[in-house]
Amino acid sequence: MPSSSTFQIRQSTTALLRALVSQFPAVVLVREGTKRVQQGSRQVTINTASIGVLPAHVPLTIENQPSSTGPYAASLLIPAESILESLREEALPEGDPCKTTNHDRTIGAFERAATALDDPLTPDRIRNHAVREVLLWLGEEGIGFGPARPLSLANRLRSALSKDLDAPWRSPDAARALAVSEATLRRRLAADGTSFGDLLADVRMSHALGLLQSSDLAVNRIALDVGYASASRFAIRFRARFGISPSAIRSAKPYPTAHNERIGTVKDPTSTASKG
Repeated sequence: MPSSSTFQIRQSTTALLRALVSQFPAVVLVREGTKRVQQGSRQVTINTASIGVLPAHVPLTIENQPSSTGPYAASLLIPAESILESLREEALPEGDPCKTTNHDRTIGAFERAATALDDPLTPDRIRNHAVREVLLWLGEEGIGFGPARPLSLANRLRSALSKDLDAPWRSPDAARALAVSEATLRRRLAADGTSFGDLLADVRMSHALGLLQSSDLAVNRIALDVGYASASRFAIRFRARFGISPSAIRSAKPYPTAHNERIGTVKDPTSTASKG
């Protein structure tokens, strides 16, 4: 993802989403409901009108819980890698991904960055400045994505697969994409407790989850986008992965209509593999 982006997430039903791995770190402003995030033995709760972060390349267990008056809703900001690299070069503290803030100055910076990223007329240098401001204010409060981690072969494969999810991927194709032998690919994935088929299915389901949360695309269209010609087979696989049907992510009891006007669809809902 060459540039920063922002998009909106909605989820109508509480679900415990286990072992989600995103290719990109994200800053999360919860607008309604509650987000609980567990990383290893540590857990953090991001309440309404609070900001937290989601690190990349690590398995997270996430629970998005709607409020009593409406679905879970959040805005996500994904910083460009170039911005993260520039901050690392400044030797700023890495920050703790298990802290949150509701400070007005940080939320204000987030809103300014989201507005700049949504406006196609805003110059790139202004967008980058706005995103940097968010990360710097978070850093002032000791919040960050944690230490940079070298990419494992499994995460390199996730990245390669997510660029062309509807392709008819096979293990030899994946090995060629990573410039390793098929035997090496199989052995190193096994050492990580997975296989090519399981990892491909997981990347597809995680991407589908993000599309269900952030777009109005029909379920059968999402199935096609992640490589499933059969919507029913896709739904079975999705339920097996997350314990909930694709339609349940969106459907729930009627709610009052007084929601924040920023909550809605996104300009490019296919830009990330997993949003959470």
